[in-house]
Amino acid sequence: MNKKIKVFFIFLLIFCVLIFFIQKAYKTVRTGNNISKSTDDLVEYILNISSYEATLEVTICSNKTINKYIIEQYFLQPSYAKQIVKEPKNIENLEILYNGKNLEIRNSNLGLSKIYENYKYLNENILWLNFFIENYKNEYNIEENNEEIILTSNISKYNYNEKLYISKKSSLPTKIEIIDDSNNNKIYIEYKEIKLNNIRENNIFAFTTKDIRKEV
Repeated sequence: MNKKIKVFFIFLLIFCVLIFFIQKAYKTVRTGNNISKSTDDLVEYILNISSYEATLEVTICSNKTINKYIIEQYFLQPSYAKQIVKEPKNIENLEILYNGKNLEIRNSNLGLSKIYENYKYLNENILWLNFFIENYKNEYNIEENNEEIILTSNISKYNYNEKLYISKKSSLPTKIEIIDDSNNNKIYIEYKEIKLNNIRENNIFAFTTKDIRKEV
């Protein structure tokens, strides 16, 4: 093999190695118009869900304390919602129910409830996936790696950034991080279980109030 052929193969090898690492780096983080069609489709699907039911672990960090909650959530478009606290034990079975207009807070252990009329509950509650979706449509950024898609939006009212992680394997949300300007986690939501688009209006039993014993 003459010298020119050897030089050619050396350059060819270097070129192939460079292409490999460039492609790998490109797949690690992609934003804007470089997002793949499959990613666009999955993001569009998540942003247009009609309902969801989920069990989530919520960690809320303040300056001095860290509080954890296990919560069940049910949501149906346009704004029907139910939330049940499962842990900690001292507020177990505390329920929040919303029918699009009135908010009811119910303690089933004590048989007590309180109703707030004309309450814009989901518009202000950052623990809900629907809150992220509506906020994300106003200002957003997309990143992805081999395993997940990360959607970021800014909650300007609170000066927080909110990140939603979506698994490529399951096509489901896995967690939400709400981070302050100092890049510290303020609220961390992990979806232990979540089902999308399974709730129908005729089985939203949660929004009846016929079993209320007393309003406080």
